[in-house]
Amino acid sequence: MKRTIIITFLLLLIGTGIYFFLRPEQKDTLSAPKETKPTSSSVQTYVKENYMTKNGLIIDYKNAQEPHYLAESIGLYMEYLVEVNDSTTTNAIVDDFRITEALYQASKKWDHQAYQTLADTLISNTKKYSAVQGVPVDFYDFVHKKKADTLHLSYLNIQAMRHINYSAKAYAPIKNVSATPFFTEVFQNEQFQNADANEVNMIDQMLIAIAYYDENGTVEPNFDQFLQTELTSKGKIYARYDRETKEPNSENESTAVYAFLTQYFNKTNQAKNGKITKELLEKMDTSNPETTHFFDYINKEITLKK
Repeated sequence: MKRTIIITFLLLLIGTGIYFFLRPEQKDTLSAPKETKPTSSSVQTYVKENYMTKNGLIIDYKNAQEPHYLAESIGLYMEYLVEVNDSTTTNAIVDDFRITEALYQASKKWDHQAYQTLADTLISNTKKYSAVQGVPVDFYDFVHKKKADTLHLSYLNIQAMRHINYSAKAYAPIKNVSATPFFTEVFQNEQFQNADANEVNMIDQMLIAIAYYDENGTVEPNFDQFLQTELTSKGKIYARYDRETKEPNSENESTAVYAFLTQYFNKTNQAKNGKITKELLEKMDTSNPETTHFFDYINKEITLKK
């Protein structure tokens, strides 16, 4: 069945508010690339049946009484589709960066200039609206025409940012952040701050660690050593830790954390640890869409396809 990616994608943008970024006069209709044969279609079917609404938006849980519509997860889903060679489907800066990078990957993979043109427009307007004195900020409020004054470092996507001429100042927060062993998560008024004084969310920590490596070309030594020590001593990484004691706050593990750990270890050439976390990821049960958040489900699928 032929479906046009760009039509669905624009509907998603409109539904999530990102359409504001794409309002410049676009006179030409963007066509779809030549249809390809996906290497896998089971995930696409699963997402459509369990996480996608009739108008193409993605929700957090199946049958949720008060569903949340997930702009960032649209970008994650697009990333998965590129990973499996599917060209027939289809605000915060984290949403824009995810979607932009997926479009750039799609343009390169399928040699389709229209996707790069759309990505260029989105990233240019992200830079224009969601930055203060050259430094990215969390969001731009179009209703009140006001920019945030904070940057959560986990929102940064270095690969997406490099497609446009961000100044060196834009990269300074992720270049200069340090960990003891945990990263400070927020940059505000030229200062680093903890998102929570007592607790550390390892999803945020892993996203910062990946961005740190992408920008600096090396791991943050204190954080990397913490991960290795935890894996050696406990055989696992927990979802949340006490910032002061460095001990887990509960026995809970996280599918997304294991997905990002696997990506991190593979990216930083730590194959042994990557194998360990991949095995832990494969054991995480994501079979029930009513209790599994889409973020966990799709990050697991993306990681296992890489």
